[in-house]
Amino acid sequence: MTYLRSFFLNILIVFFVLRIMPGIQIEFFENVPNIGIDIFFSLILGFLNSIIAPFLIALETKITNFKIAVLSTVITFLSFLIIAIFKIGIDINFLGFILSVIFVSLMSFFANYLELKHLLK
Repeated sequence: MTYLRSFFLNILIVFFVLRIMPGIQIEFFENVPNIGIDIFFSLILGFLNSIIAPFLIALETKITNFKIAVLSTVITFLSFLIIAIFKIGIDINFLGFILSVIFVSLMSFFANYLELKHLLK
């Protein structure tokens, strides 16, 4: 149950960042051939960010807050970089890129930290 909570929290974080962050524009559905790219991107990035804690547990490594933060930042950075390079219906300028990576990484770290804290009880 903890994983599903983290998954949905990460999806909502990414979806709302795409909707309200300055510097990010989602093209209208009439102009984009693949409708719902923001929902699709939110699902993918939410899934990737929510499997950080279970992934570290499965590797049986010493889990630290630093590892969770670095993995969250790298996954978020690469995901937003891909949609910034390939114009697939979400247009991001530099300010939107930096702000969204920082905000989503922080919130993903928080969600994974809470999940890990619950799993290691």
